[in-house]
Amino acid sequence: MMHKKKMLEAFKNWAKNKEFSLQDLFPTVVKKEAIHIDLSIHNTLVKTINEFNNLLYFEEKLEEIQVKNPTKIIAGGYLEKRALYTSDNYRRSTKTGIEKRDTHLGVDFWLPAKTPVNTVLDGEIVCITDDNFEKGYGGLLILKHKTENNVFYTLYGHLSLASIAHHKIGNFLIKGTEIGVLGNASENGNWVPHLHFQIMLTLLDFKNDFPGVAYESEIDYWKSICPNPNLLFKLKALDK
Repeated sequence: MMHKKKMLEAFKNWAKNKEFSLQDLFPTVVKKEAIHIDLSIHNTLVKTINEFNNLLYFEEKLEEIQVKNPTKIIAGGYLEKRALYTSDNYRRSTKTGIEKRDTHLGVDFWLPAKTPVNTVLDGEIVCITDDNFEKGYGGLLILKHKTENNVFYTLYGHLSLASIAHHKIGNFLIKGTEIGVLGNASENGNWVPHLHFQIMLTLLDFKNDFPGVAYESEIDYWKSICPNPNLLFKLKALDK
């Protein structure tokens, strides 16, 4: 396998001359720009875990932003350290205490349930699953992409289960094919509806899942194999 530093360099070189629009990803959403939302531990939008886990309250806050920015998709999150992951699945015991997996590896696009999601590149389905636990992905699909010089993967999380049920491992989807639609809280891990979009340069040993958040102590490793998804979209609001 190519060394991770070389994989990252190869991906960045490939992406440099490519640009995908938000409408490539969300064909029914006529918005060309994003507005960044801060959900880090320093954010002022949802100040407590209780406020975040109150989905109606959080959804109202998002709606306030959307009304003020009707031509933009609310998005953000790459490498944000968040206090939002309250499930025990995001914790581990260490010699110094409990460590939380809380640094976000993808970009979240906050859009209504049932919003269609398309693949932005030709790709082979390598994972379809129901990541069914509190604050998990819910409906999850991963595609494998091959370019001239490298291989990488795109992850689509928080989808409707019914909308991905017809897919099969090994199926090949051409660019512009509908992957699924965004799920509601009852099937997306108990979140306000959104798409978690992530790029991976390797799946490591994962078969039916892949981490969407990392331990801060390991973030240098994870960001080397999970590059910024905005390398594809080149949205000014998401520049980091």
